[in-house]
Amino acid sequence: MKFKSSYLIISIFLFPVVCQAQDLNTRILMIVDGNKVQAGEFIRMYKKSIEPGKTLDIDDYLKQFIVFKLKVADALHEGYDTTRSFKTELNGYRNQLAQNYLTDTQTKEKLLQKAYQRSLTEINVWHILIAMPQEVSPEDTLKAWQKAINIRERIIKGEPFESVARGTSDDKSVKINGGNLGYFSVFQMIMPFEDAAYALKKGAVSMPVRTPYGYHIITMTDKRPSKGRIKVAHIMKAVPPGADDKEAKKAEDEINSIYKMLQDGASFAELAKKYSDHKESASKGGELNWFGTGEIISDFSEAAFAITDTGKYTKPVRTLYGWHIIKLLDKKSPGTFEESSSFLESKINQSYLNSVSKKSFIEKLKKEYNFKINQDAYNWFVGHTDTLVIQGLKKYDPSSIPEENMYSFANQYITNIEFANYIEKRGSMVVTKDSSVFIKRLIEARASDHLISYENSVLEMKYPEFRYLMGEFHDGMLLFEISGKNVWNKVSNDSLGLHHYYDEHKNSWLSRRGIEAGIYTLKSSDGEKLLPLAFKKYSQKPDLDDLLFKKFNKNNDTVLFIKKNTWFKGDNPEIDKIEWIRGSQTFSFNGFPSIILIKRVIEPSPMNYDKVQGEVMVGYQEFLESEWIRQLNKKYSVKIDNMVLDEVKKNLKNE
Repeated sequence: MKFKSSYLIISIFLFPVVCQAQDLNTRILMIVDGNKVQAGEFIRMYKKSIEPGKTLDIDDYLKQFIVFKLKVADALHEGYDTTRSFKTELNGYRNQLAQNYLTDTQTKEKLLQKAYQRSLTEINVWHILIAMPQEVSPEDTLKAWQKAINIRERIIKGEPFESVARGTSDDKSVKINGGNLGYFSVFQMIMPFEDAAYALKKGAVSMPVRTPYGYHIITMTDKRPSKGRIKVAHIMKAVPPGADDKEAKKAEDEINSIYKMLQDGASFAELAKKYSDHKESASKGGELNWFGTGEIISDFSEAAFAITDTGKYTKPVRTLYGWHIIKLLDKKSPGTFEESSSFLESKINQSYLNSVSKKSFIEKLKKEYNFKINQDAYNWFVGHTDTLVIQGLKKYDPSSIPEENMYSFANQYITNIEFANYIEKRGSMVVTKDSSVFIKRLIEARASDHLISYENSVLEMKYPEFRYLMGEFHDGMLLFEISGKNVWNKVSNDSLGLHHYYDEHKNSWLSRRGIEAGIYTLKSSDGEKLLPLAFKKYSQKPDLDDLLFKKFNKNNDTVLFIKKNTWFKGDNPEIDKIEWIRGSQTFSFNGFPSIILIKRVIEPSPMNYDKVQGEVMVGYQEFLESEWIRQLNKKYSVKIDNMVLDEVKKNLKNE
């Protein structure tokens, strides 16, 4: 009892806290030009703006957030959200984002994991096909099933699979491959076939497997780790199916001749361009696209994957299409799940696996929204649907259709009249003679679309994260457009405005103070004494430099160095320390006694526009931005609920 009482007390105190946190997100923090902004939006954007390892002052961010919302209000006032281009882009983004919310993510994740595990293994499979259309009578289905069972029994009793396949399979390729499909991996066969094949143990023979093509008897004879993907080049000499021995021998002789040229050092790419019969790759030096096992004929694929080192090539290889010499250009090992997931997901979206995920999602929606079919309406349609209606050659009599709903869920429904119209437009797409199957499939199709459409319409209300993301994108698009008009486009295109701004602020871009001078350095132990004496003696002479050179640089011994240049502030720290006035003064330069003779002091002056154009553009942008914000503050009202703001601050500081 004590435990239960304690638990109850904790629950009572905890429940209001959780509710308050949820309630805070939906409370109105501010109203900007009549547009309400929820506290949850501010909290979310504040958190996203914090850089890792740093703090962000809430009041400082609040100022930035208000400016952001003022700009959005300006865009709304200008009608940017009403343009066709804006609506198209926003809808495109919403459709893309909504896909993540309109699927069973757990089922999809399981399918991805399953596909990835299969991608790591390649299996060698044989099969026998008993062909049968998708829509057949129960009698024909049973007949095909029994035929498949009888064929399986022959194999189980010991007859070689290949010989049975050659005598019974309806797959036309059996004449060439004896029923052997070679090695393959995930997504290379129709899914029911792949599922059955991967479920088999080595050497086992499956029960009949139904696909849209009929029934299959399958055996798996080998399993190996995936070889990954490779890129190769090839040189081909074609041997068309049905070619006589003379033509085949000619192609063999030609490929052997090409192989000898390769061994003698000829370029593979050049030989491919000149001699290969595969014109699509010949122009590219024989290069083919990347491929994996099962994506190209088995004989070619096995020979290509057998090459151990890049740059090496095979001896001539015979395939169904002729002779090939194959060169390995590159290879990739199977990727990690993270590396492979986007490719696998794209394959899932193209395959029936996507319908599995969608079907699972539809079932969840049906349960959530209490989906119900009106059995009386269903029975009426089954009883009044004949083959002419199914084939689209006849319509229902509107006056005889019961005035009720076919199904309902949430606050949605479809009337029998609406369902009849749907059948008349879409019915002929369902291939069957059974009226109950026909109606059931059309109810499922219409209800699935209806459920998805409804769920799509309530995403903003149902998922706060979705609502916030859409709000961010909406406001971000508006901010981009209005900022372009008021700031960025002007900076890029308003040459007159830029030059005017430069003229008004040219003293912000001054050249550095500088001097034109000569530095006399004497690298001598007594230079500190001798250099000033000599300089004083000759300083008034026009040939000062020559006289000093003659005095100190004797017998090819150079101890006096003279450097004349223009220096600006920041060029040299030793020169920066001296007083920049005309005339001479002693100082230490590079560690030696020196005298600098300053002939001219260059005072700072505004730099030419061309030299500072980048800085002018930055300054002009900041000026336009500040002017725009000043106008926004005058033009639009901002009302903040300080009580809500205090709660927001408390909430953020407690996290």
